[in-house]
Amino acid sequence: MTDPTAWPQLLRLALLGTRQGSGPVPALPELPAPPDAPAEAQLLHAAGALGLMRKAGYLAPTVTAAAPAPAGPETLPALGKTGTDALRQLLDGQYPELLPGYLQALARHGRRVPHRLLVALLELAATRPELREPAAAVLGTRGAWLAALNPAWTALLAASAADAASWDTGTPAQRRDYLAALLRRDPARARELLAAALPQEPARNQAVLLAALQQPNPADEALLTPYLASKSKEVRRAVVPLLARLPCSALAERLWQRAQPYLNLKTPLLGADKLEVTLPEAWDAGWLADGIEQKDARYTGEKAAWLGQLLALVPPQRWAAHWQVGPDKLLQLAAAGEWSDLLLGAWREALHLHRAADWALAYLGLQLANPKVVLLPAEVVTELLPPTEVHALLLRELPNQPRLGQPEAAWEPLLLTAPGPWPAALTERALRLIENTLTVSGTAPRYSLHYRLQALLRHMQGAVPPEQYARCAEVLNALREVEPSLNYAFNHLLDALQFREQLAGTFTEPPAPDGG
Repeated sequence: MTDPTAWPQLLRLALLGTRQGSGPVPALPELPAPPDAPAEAQLLHAAGALGLMRKAGYLAPTVTAAAPAPAGPETLPALGKTGTDALRQLLDGQYPELLPGYLQALARHGRRVPHRLLVALLELAATRPELREPAAAVLGTRGAWLAALNPAWTALLAASAADAASWDTGTPAQRRDYLAALLRRDPARARELLAAALPQEPARNQAVLLAALQQPNPADEALLTPYLASKSKEVRRAVVPLLARLPCSALAERLWQRAQPYLNLKTPLLGADKLEVTLPEAWDAGWLADGIEQKDARYTGEKAAWLGQLLALVPPQRWAAHWQVGPDKLLQLAAAGEWSDLLLGAWREALHLHRAADWALAYLGLQLANPKVVLLPAEVVTELLPPTEVHALLLRELPNQPRLGQPEAAWEPLLLTAPGPWPAALTERALRLIENTLTVSGTAPRYSLHYRLQALLRHMQGAVPPEQYARCAEVLNALREVEPSLNYAFNHLLDALQFREQLAGTFTEPPAPDGG
């Protein structure tokens, strides 16, 4: 039997070194080292042997916890064989941009993920927050059971069927998710819980919980108003946008009254109309309670920052109604003045905060006409405008024979973010652009446009409907010898269209038996 003190002695020698350590290397009668071996070799010999013995003699700990109750029966049909294979490819990282939409479509068709793919989906969704809600809806009974057993996966449960326990004992994020889900089912109860909890929470948690109120209503004003005076910037930043979006709130009216003296539309009898900007003279500490911080790095200059924050909170529709002027003209006047960066930056934020679709469309028109204008973020365009309006705007702006060139055309960024599904006319214009860029004489050197063409082809993978595959294949196959370096990108687009067509057929495929 091995001496129980041998391993601790071995660790001491390994830590101190055989020259500095006291005592001999533990002897192993069963496996003697060569008598003339140096101490270092004896140490390594003993470490290898003792380490193996310790592993061989390891006793697994006795399980004292009760086994979990088995998962209940499934109520939804699983994917079929083709769908299972396709989902496995998505989970393995092929076409990652398609996975969220596929999971959402899976839920709409009342199907669930097969048992054998649940762990892969749970692991992936734990690292990609945008997958949590769509994944939670297709886990099925066993998937929800598995997620409840692993703390790393429990966030997914909050996205689908959060229970009251998560409100009492969950993390701030889990409590926020529970509250958001409850707001959809029982708004009155959710607001009752929030009103009771907020005064008891530290400021950081208050800001997290307030984020659940994505769609405030007039009844929320009394609940939210006291938190305008919070000492925490996080809390004020959470509350101010919510109250500013309530048209009849006291905050919205104060913001409007504050803003009017600083912005005027001059309409002289002679000459062009002009937006006249007056900056605030001095800082007013009372502005903090209205969401205007003393410093804001988004704007150049301290006074400009005060006014920029103020204008970003006022509904842009209110200026249009006040002056009886449409958003197109107001944005053009803003772009033409010396305060263009301030006004356009503030109105860009305001149109998003107040969901002003007409202003978003007008801003897109401005950025297409003026390449110096900062682009409206793609996610704002997608959120505020239906795809058909974006497509119509692009088709008006794109030349009949478009091509990429230097400098970049104003319509190019919008084309690279235009949401799908594209109409056939827009796909045709994009294919013509690719063809002209590669074949028309006078186009800038192709190597300088290679990256931009790849970006367009990559975006088309999700935007072009699968039924337009034949036309895409016809045009791209004819260009393979013109630009062989793009063949991989051509193949990837065509493969993606075929794969999406395959995905569409998986929703009606007969379910396969679960396994694994």
